Amino acid sequence: MYDKFILPIIDKLDAETEHLAIRELLFLLEQSPEYEKIIRKIAYRNKRVTDKKLHINMGGLRLDNPLIVGAGWDKVGHGLKACYDLGFAAVEVGTITKYFQYGNSQPRDFILKKGVRLNRYGFTNSGMEEFSKVIESYQKIAAPIGINIGKNKDVPDEKAADAHADVLEHLYNLGDYFTINVSSPNTVGLRKLQEKEPLTKIVKSVTKVMSNKGKAKPLFVKIAPDLTFEAVNDVIEVVLENKLTGIVATNTTLNSDIKAKYGERWRDEMGGVSGDDNDYRKMSTEIIKHIYKKAGRELIIIGSGGIKDTSTALEKIKAGATALQIYTAFDEEGPTLPGKINEGLLKYMEKEGLNNISELVGINAK
Repeated sequence: MYDKFILPIIDKLDAETEHLAIRELLFLLEQSPEYEKIIRKIAYRNKRVTDKKLHINMGGLRLDNPLIVGAGWDKVGHGLKACYDLGFAAVEVGTITKYFQYGNSQPRDFILKKGVRLNRYGFTNSGMEEFSKVIESYQKIAAPIGINIGKNKDVPDEKAADAHADVLEHLYNLGDYFTINVSSPNTVGLRKLQEKEPLTKIVKSVTKVMSNKGKAKPLFVKIAPDLTFEAVNDVIEVVLENKLTGIVATNTTLNSDIKAKYGERWRDEMGGVSGDDNDYRKMSTEIIKHIYKKAGRELIIIGSGGIKDTSTALEKIKAGATALQIYTAFDEEGPTLPGKINEGLLKYMEKEGLNNISELVGINAK
């Protein structure tokens, strides 16, 4: 159905409109009295593919498979139930800031080739107040919800810690886990917050809020693929010292040579590249492998960057990722993607005689 009726239509749209159309179609579908019938029809093999062999523990949060819709795919809280019923174990929503933010001017999302995108949204979101009203409607569904938090672009660095804490304070009861996003390339100067001193201030401010709430929820820091290993080591140190759950590795890349592969005009274009680019995929995988070598099972790694099928999912898991986030490929491959990957993982484990997906974590990093 997706390939035959929907994809030919949305392929004629610009990149941002295409993405919004996919998300809103799923959201509208959730309102339909025929929802259960239609969602089964568009899901892989007409069912939600999962198995106890795929179950993972993500810092106390139990997911029934490793696949998560990556932050940025849903910035408003639409379509969470549909994503879960198609086969994802969770959805990470955001980035959410304290106040409404339009983001960068359009156009801000570009298809460089099939499966590869450059985007520069810039934390486009409705703000924590409006977002909380929307997300409350999903509190009774089975899908765990991650919330990716950040600061508005006009917030100075010295107030970044308070800005993140305010968002967490407001949304704490609505999220099952949280991610601090200091790695988007689309807000000027934001990536400086990955450095040890400012990151420590943000982390301490956020963990203080959690402590005051009486129960810590899984908390991650999302990093860029463009960091040096030395800079990654600083992040690891901050995360370990402050007893965070782990690291999301990685965000999109600013690498100019990767951009230029799709035409010299893109070399200095603002924005980050994501999706099915081998060099970008390798960058993110090497960062994951480095984190795992340094921290082992002390940290949970959520792998992201170029995952499009079972093979690329296994690459990230074997490098050290416990869970995986997918964004670009979900738009490209459609609603059967999570089911295909999960079934592929099960077949691989059966062939290898494995009892749980966790047995594969980090085997290529040791």
